[in-house]
Amino acid sequence: MKKTLRRIIEVSLAGTMVFGTLAGCSSSGSSTSTTKSATSAEQDSSGTTAAAAESNDSAAAGEGGLDEGGVTNATGFPITNEPITLTAAVQANSLMPDMADSNVWQTVAEKTGITLDIEVLSDRDKIDLMYASGDFPDLLMRTDASANQITTAVDSGYFVELEPLLEQYAPTWYEYLQENPLMYNSSLATDGKLYGLPYVEEDPSSRNLRDQWVIMQSWLDELNLAVPTTTDEFKDALVAIKNAAGTGSIPEDVIPFYFYFDNYIGGQFDIYGSFGVYVTSGDYLVVDNGVVKDQSTNPDIKEPLKYLRDLYALGVIPPEVFTDDWNTYASKISSDPAVVGSYFSYTIRQTETATAMKPLDSGNGSTPLMRSQAYTPAPANVAIITTENQYPIATTRLFEAIATDNDLRMDVGRGSQGVVWDYDDSGKAYLNFWEENTEKWNEYSKDLGAQNSFVAMFDKDFYANEYTDV
Repeated sequence: MKKTLRRIIEVSLAGTMVFGTLAGCSSSGSSTSTTKSATSAEQDSSGTTAAAAESNDSAAAGEGGLDEGGVTNATGFPITNEPITLTAAVQANSLMPDMADSNVWQTVAEKTGITLDIEVLSDRDKIDLMYASGDFPDLLMRTDASANQITTAVDSGYFVELEPLLEQYAPTWYEYLQENPLMYNSSLATDGKLYGLPYVEEDPSSRNLRDQWVIMQSWLDELNLAVPTTTDEFKDALVAIKNAAGTGSIPEDVIPFYFYFDNYIGGQFDIYGSFGVYVTSGDYLVVDNGVVKDQSTNPDIKEPLKYLRDLYALGVIPPEVFTDDWNTYASKISSDPAVVGSYFSYTIRQTETATAMKPLDSGNGSTPLMRSQAYTPAPANVAIITTENQYPIATTRLFEAIATDNDLRMDVGRGSQGVVWDYDDSGKAYLNFWEENTEKWNEYSKDLGAQNSFVAMFDKDFYANEYTDV
């Protein structure tokens, strides 16, 4: 990204969170216009980009290339008839330390003609400064921008509206979003227009059930304890693990119970469910028989909050549950040998030594509940074209190719063929290993795809017809 002399310093105030208070929701530019080149995508009064409108005329005239300097091909591969480079930015992910120079991007370049020059933004301040200054690359991958940041960028004219481009050059994406209002509405900006595409993940074996509640079976065995089935047994097990620190396979720096407070992945919501209070995410909103309810004002939530407070007082929950970011959380729960006794995750990270618990019986007469997951973006806005981009049509065609060409879909979304995944005799894709295999993830870090850090379409049709789960 180009350097800018403008610097905007944002100061935020954060309140201290404690268990005794009801928790709110937590989340996982300059108005000066920048002069764009003649080939940049600029919004016209109808909302359709100038580049897209002009390219329609070129395509109708039967020209070999579209409007982007004659570079972008109308159909097929390569997408561009000469190599182009798009600058991109993505939020760092500790599980994929080599995301910027993964081998999959060379595969993408060879097939499409598009090279992605990716900058990994290693801390939140860099992302916030980028949004505050308006100093954007051609393409934004996953940055977990806030609604306010998206709105400010849109109002400042930094992003290209996608829907007209999708209708013309990414019909698969256009039709999918039209047919899936949850995905579409979750991706809309506050002006009611679409500027970003989601990461679509509709694996039925993971989407219908949110996190697993993991506990270290091997530690329980060493302590002659059974897998807890009640909240009292869970408390006793955590205290026993804390007291046994430094003995057997339990490390000296053990973390008995760890979660990512109020985060959709890794959050403490199954504690609430064990007391019969159904909470699915950090906004505390649920739908009960068609009625939206705010569970943060439900008096019944006081009981699980008191339980969490008691665990905290016993020293089995570290204060870092309030301050650690996602990368730190993922790193700690993925440690093998384990350092965390119990955690929440969509996969067990220590497959040989850990097991999953069902929701616990609190003894208050309520049925223990475990949360499910709606078919919504996972996450939204992982592909945004900025007005710095001279090739919005080629970029849109790349999004379409990732959704329709199974080789590209698997390479970009999972990793290199022959290493991370391959085809079986029936022509269906399967994984050679997945995230729970920490050893192989480290060994083949250069062959990992972007996972949910970039656009993908692993929809229901893919799982029904293109994939086999080994």
